[in-house]
Amino acid sequence: MHLQTYSQWRETCIALHMVAQMMGKVKLECLEPQPEWGHVLLEPVPDGFSTGFVPHGAGGFEIRLRLDEPQVQAVATTGEEASFPLEDGTSVARYYERFTLLLEAVGHPVPLYPVPQEMFTQTPFYALAEPLAFDGGAAWNYFEQCLFAQGALLDFSAGFRGKKMQPSLFWGTLDLTCVLFSGKPCPYAGEGGIVERVALDEQFVEFGFWPGDEKADDPAFFVMAYPFLEGVMPEVDVPGAYYDPSSAEYFLKLEDVLRADDPHAAVVRFCHDAFVNIAANQRWERFDWLTRPLLV
Repeated sequence: MHLQTYSQWRETCIALHMVAQMMGKVKLECLEPQPEWGHVLLEPVPDGFSTGFVPHGAGGFEIRLRLDEPQVQAVATTGEEASFPLEDGTSVARYYERFTLLLEAVGHPVPLYPVPQEMFTQTPFYALAEPLAFDGGAAWNYFEQCLFAQGALLDFSAGFRGKKMQPSLFWGTLDLTCVLFSGKPCPYAGEGGIVERVALDEQFVEFGFWPGDEKADDPAFFVMAYPFLEGVMPEVDVPGAYYDPSSAEYFLKLEDVLRADDPHAAVVRFCHDAFVNIAANQRWERFDWLTRPLLV
């Protein structure tokens, strides 16, 4: 695992992000809704990311975004399998065509809403005809970063006693994130669409890793709260960590994580201290119980 800024692998990242969106939209169509979009998340697996088993019709299927040998694979309960490679010079439109054929080949054609969500473009997949570079080494390095993040986030959140989302890929913004909930209802009262209204209806703190985007080049760990934080927040005693009032989030750049003597411990400490600060600021009820050490 090494540092790579978003601009260093931008087109490869876009290709992965668009394919991940297609996978997530399959779950969106096939599965019953869960709170805070819990039904559409993608799971880290040893070679990439998976939809997990998706029930559909009399059986079901799984789709994997493999990054060891970059490709998209699907397998159905009938035994039907299909795949297509992620290749240099392929457009999103071509990936979408192949993705549609993949679903048909395993006997589970699923109509998808073809517009990317929470991205820099709202041009439908089928109209994104510009060829994209694809670097398999950069894609695998990103996956190694996600595996590192998953390990740290799992260790941090393991003892939390309340409702939580285990570290998963949120394909809207391509962040690997876990979420801890206080249990307090908090319906979203601001302006926004269905994404915000569903995702923001309960008090929570979100902890994640994000590879950067068009506006921010540096991959980073982040901690954000809902309801959104206001004003000045206490700092976190991890080198490089800071609170950004403009986005109401704590950040720790991957560059600073990799400089630490123990990078894993630095991420766990960053998440823990930010969580304590946020819970105190927002007066989480039952915080002592939710974080009481487990008897194991």
